[in-house]
Amino acid sequence: MQRTISPAKHWIVIVLTSVLGCGLLIQGGYMQAKAHFAQFLIERAFEKTLVDNQPHKPWSWADTHPVAKMRVLQQQTDGLQPLGSDLYVLAGASGRNLAFGPGLMLGGAALGDQGHMIIAGHRDSHFMRLQYVKVGDIIELYSTAGERVLYQITATQVVHETDIEVLAPTPDSHLTLITCYPFDQLSGNAEYRYIVEAKPLEAKPLYS
Repeated sequence: MQRTISPAKHWIVIVLTSVLGCGLLIQGGYMQAKAHFAQFLIERAFEKTLVDNQPHKPWSWADTHPVAKMRVLQQQTDGLQPLGSDLYVLAGASGRNLAFGPGLMLGGAALGDQGHMIIAGHRDSHFMRLQYVKVGDIIELYSTAGERVLYQITATQVVHETDIEVLAPTPDSHLTLITCYPFDQLSGNAEYRYIVEAKPLEAKPLYS
């Protein structure tokens, strides 16, 4: 015999499902608000550093600080246009730092120094845009010293995670952006890395 759900139980199920759904929406909204507020604090810390040339933590318990502002520029019919919003690069590419923005690998060169500068980011957030870049696009970096440096993308490639040659030191100035690959596979333990290589074009003062 087929059992039927009483009207009272039916309404209980509806209420519980609604409460659960509202809870998930609130949690998602909270996480989004938290992420946006974190970006505001990081931006404010970067602007403070521009003023006094001292590193500033975005929040008191942070173990990092912003070291550069970055944007990707693509050639459009009306000139160069940014691909997405500005990104703030944090010192160090630890998992905790990458949750809030791309991270500068401390084993490589710093912005403005000779050598290989490496910036890592998550494929499902800040570096999702890398899937749309192409050779010839421009990467614009603003240092905390008020210097604007332009890099032009020279190559993109996919490598296995064991291929550390792409991170090797270089005698000349070189920029590498790195994220997990493929972009549409968001599960953990990705075996491949998407590499964007760029060479410097010029350096200009931020304020003139």
